[in-house]
Amino acid sequence: MDDSALFEASFGAGRKQIFVDVKENDFGTYCKIKERGANQNNSILIPSESIVKLRDALNEAISTLGLKEGKGSGGGGAAAAPRVEKNPCAVHVGNLSWDTTDEALYELFARVGDVQSATVQMNRSGRSQGWGLVEFAGDWEVEAAISQCDGAELDGREIRVRADKGSKVAPAPAAKKAAAPVEERDKVPEPCKVFVMNLSFDTSAAGLKAHCGGVGEVVDVELLTRGKNNRPSGSAILTYAYEESAAAAIQALEGTELDGRDLRVRAYYLN
Repeated sequence: MDDSALFEASFGAGRKQIFVDVKENDFGTYCKIKERGANQNNSILIPSESIVKLRDALNEAISTLGLKEGKGSGGGGAAAAPRVEKNPCAVHVGNLSWDTTDEALYELFARVGDVQSATVQMNRSGRSQGWGLVEFAGDWEVEAAISQCDGAELDGREIRVRADKGSKVAPAPAAKKAAAPVEERDKVPEPCKVFVMNLSFDTSAAGLKAHCGGVGEVVDVELLTRGKNNRPSGSAILTYAYEESAAAAIQALEGTELDGRDLRVRAYYLN
């Protein structure tokens, strides 16, 4: 039985032509990508179960390159999109689920710092591009966000977080709603807990407890990890016996040095 064509497309890439075909045979469905040039022809076959992974990788590459939808940088002479300068107070969040919303992005990063805006980037048709930008009140929160959230799971995807480098991004479509302002979101603090950031990866729970115990009795130390391999994130949640001790810790421990790092300490929020 000959393979049946389900989808066919082609486009020029410099002096070469790229053919993308989706076909089906007795063994299943697959995608064939063929490169045809003057002196060479190359092709690869991708099984159907890996096509979504290919799409996700391409979308991440597109967002990294900052290309407009339908516009490439080679062969077609397309004009470059306006450059958006990097924001030192923002992080780029990649590998997002298509279903991730501004609100979900905000809620994840609000645990790390004072989020000013959280926006999933959309294409012209109003569909998620698989990445977003989160802006904080200060640039020091960027390092904590990367340390804490890179490799974290959000809507079933292991997200990638890096400092914003700026991009050649087209303006968001008119249908894209603006991110909800921070004042409209309720942040509920846990009165006996504090969030500690910028920890050395070598800091132990015992060492942190001893350092922070001067302002009150610490009843629990949770060193946070990230990713499937449980790598140190450089952040921790401390629980004090009394609310007064937690409030005092935020004032007294902010900027103090432990294992060669200046600690960042703030209230811990439930959402």
